Amino acid sequence: MQNFTDKLKDIELFLLDMDGTIYLDEDLIDGALDFINTLIEKNIPYVFLTNNSSKSVEDYVKKLNRLNIPGDASNMFTSGNAMGIYLNKHYPDKTVYLVGTKSLQNQLEEYNIKFDDQKPDIVVFGYDTELTYEKLAKACDFLDDGAIFLGTNCDKVCPVKNHRYVPDCGSVCQMITNATGRTPTFIGKPSPEMIYILSNQFNIPTEKIAMVGDRVYTDITAGYNAKSFTICVLSGESTMDTINNSEIKPDLIVDSVKDLIKYLK
Repeated sequence: MQNFTDKLKDIELFLLDMDGTIYLDEDLIDGALDFINTLIEKNIPYVFLTNNSSKSVEDYVKKLNRLNIPGDASNMFTSGNAMGIYLNKHYPDKTVYLVGTKSLQNQLEEYNIKFDDQKPDIVVFGYDTELTYEKLAKACDFLDDGAIFLGTNCDKVCPVKNHRYVPDCGSVCQMITNATGRTPTFIGKPSPEMIYILSNQFNIPTEKIAMVGDRVYTDITAGYNAKSFTICVLSGESTMDTINNSEIKPDLIVDSVKDLIKYLK
């Protein structure tokens, strides 16, 4: 069996999913704070990498600090960030109709994205906790007229308290696919794009990055696609049945991030 202690000692950057990995709704997962403090003690950088685009970086930092998790904007990267970078790289002169929260719109505006609710070039879906039927109907109309279809993330559900779930961006996009026959390109996990961006920013090869998350089909697959070390926690969506039924397997499975502390000390 692989010596995970030795493997984790080679890791130079931890990328940490949030929902289901660090917290569930407003409840901190047991041991999450001790794990973060261990990374700080060991001088190992960490970035919270979330597919949840409903809030801005500032919103997430406030929530983490409210839960006593240390960090600032430099420790946070969302699928909203990734979408802004992607749009600037691939569609610098295109306009966007957004099905997303006001926070996501503000975040995209920081990347100088231009919005249009009359005849946009692109329809962007995020995890929209402010969703209305009017938004859905307009998006379908624009997609039927040929607009490009993008989504921040393909997550089917977002975990909340008591191991319950609500529809996430992937489920809403599936509804739009059913209505229009169009399928989106997703920018967040399981695409490795977010990991590549941070690898470049930190100047750390992906092989020395650990991706920690609770979803095989997003977190673990993103790490696998980036050739990073993957750690699946069972504190969120995935179960052992989920993992056993997946073609892509994590390098390490633990009940929660609390169990990683012993490998780092």
